[in-house]
Amino acid sequence: MAIAKYAELLERPPQVSIPWKAALYIRLSREDGDKAESNSITSQREILKEYLKLHPDIEIYDFYVDDGWSGTNFDRPDFKRMMEDIYSGKVNCVIVKDLSRFGRNYTDTGHYLDNVFVRYQIRFIALNNGVDTATNNMNAATRCITVGVQNVINESLAATTSVNVRGTLNVNREQGKFIGSFATYGYMKDPADHHKLIIDPESAPVVELIFRKFIDGRSIIGIAKDLNEMGIPNPTRYKQLKGLNYQHPAGQKLDGMWPDSSVRRILRNEMYIGNMVQGKTTTISYKISKCRNIPQSDWIVVENTHEAIIDKDTFEKAQSLFNQFTRTSPKKRDIDLFSGFLRCADCHAAMGKKTNNHSYGTYHYYRCSTARKMNKSACSNHTIRADKLESAVMTTVQTMVDVAIAMDKLVKHINNSPVKKQESNHIHSAIATHEAELTKYRQMVLDLYPDWKNDLITKEEYLRLKEQLNEKISGLEHNLTILQKAQDEFTGEFPEDNKFFTHFTKYGLIEKLTRPLLVELVDKIYIHEGGNITIKFKFEDAYEQAMEFINLNYEAIMSA
Repeated sequence: MAIAKYAELLERPPQVSIPWKAALYIRLSREDGDKAESNSITSQREILKEYLKLHPDIEIYDFYVDDGWSGTNFDRPDFKRMMEDIYSGKVNCVIVKDLSRFGRNYTDTGHYLDNVFVRYQIRFIALNNGVDTATNNMNAATRCITVGVQNVINESLAATTSVNVRGTLNVNREQGKFIGSFATYGYMKDPADHHKLIIDPESAPVVELIFRKFIDGRSIIGIAKDLNEMGIPNPTRYKQLKGLNYQHPAGQKLDGMWPDSSVRRILRNEMYIGNMVQGKTTTISYKISKCRNIPQSDWIVVENTHEAIIDKDTFEKAQSLFNQFTRTSPKKRDIDLFSGFLRCADCHAAMGKKTNNHSYGTYHYYRCSTARKMNKSACSNHTIRADKLESAVMTTVQTMVDVAIAMDKLVKHINNSPVKKQESNHIHSAIATHEAELTKYRQMVLDLYPDWKNDLITKEEYLRLKEQLNEKISGLEHNLTILQKAQDEFTGEFPEDNKFFTHFTKYGLIEKLTRPLLVELVDKIYIHEGGNITIKFKFEDAYEQAMEFINLNYEAIMSA
């Protein structure tokens, strides 16, 4: 009877078991707080190996390890390698410690488990979640509920973790702590504290060279060509040569060569004056790793957090050049002496440089670009020969340097003048007298009311005296304010770090007009019709401050 009962089954050919070729997938994110091949990676590896000891029907095809990758990002190197092996038929089973190791993005995780793996008949096992798609109790409905709910939980955890991590990173940024994976070119992480930057003695001189060449009149493209001819590797290649796993989208294409964009980025980077600048970009969301730029007004900048490679004056000179229109011929690496400085005095358009060839020789001149591009009704030519312009500018700048030197001597004389000190004593004595009078009259006002109530004065006398005393107090307070202001203006010594003096007086006798000198001292040069020029110098506020100090104190000293 038993044989008859099972006769049909016994007559069936024996089932051939599927040879399971397993991909053992391991993932550890940065948020988990461990490094490559850390304890968590090792722990996952051992758990998966122990599981296979109990299941001899499953063979290991390969281990796939993504260390430092978020579960919301499926663009992981070893995950993609595993999927290629699945698509090519080399793997038909995927084993993970738990669902969160596979992924934390609900939508993408569901796509792979419910779509791709089903289509390719891939067995999926998540040990800690009790998921095994090859077992009888793991039908489609059960799998959908079990895996789906767990994926939602994992994604929620990923979102919460992302918010917490971003909050922590922003706190560190606001405290001036460096949180980048790789130090800015020119710096390296302090071995004692990776949140601090110290100068890299090998790459910092390159940064200094770039700033010096730019201020001396080299174009950005010219600087890039110079660096390439000198055999200096670009920032990406330099980091790689130092053994850092640094990648840049254009790294392979550039092959270690400097593009002009890298030079421009260095010249614009405030990090080189010792300020920590972070938070320039952010990921679109915790699910999408693609970055987007943040407006400069929202960058997190903390001043004086590390040693500067470039002093602030040099950095400001470089920035001022970016605000001017400068261009050079593709065949030339140096910028014209006056490039970016010349403006038409009437329409304020840039002046273009032209060459005139004659039988008696060649000369260069500048012409208003509005007149050249449009017509004479828009603006006249405002032409001036280059050699005459250079001579006129040099004479005017030399005059301004001489003025600065003379004013500096006069200010020092005023600061050391005994007459100034005598006048200071006079003002101080007058202030003391006024303060004593003010105290006396205020006390008299306080005494008026009790005297009236004690019948020492009448009500009419009380009101009249009160009005008179208040007038005296008001007058004394007004005079005291004037005296105190005069004391502040007259007795205070003029600051030694006045920018007008510090920048102009160091030049003394100018032997040759150079671009670094123009960059430092001149803002704009306006060309008038007929060849006259007007120079707008920098540090006008500092000049006005010095003149006001001299006029205020010099008149008092001369009249003493």
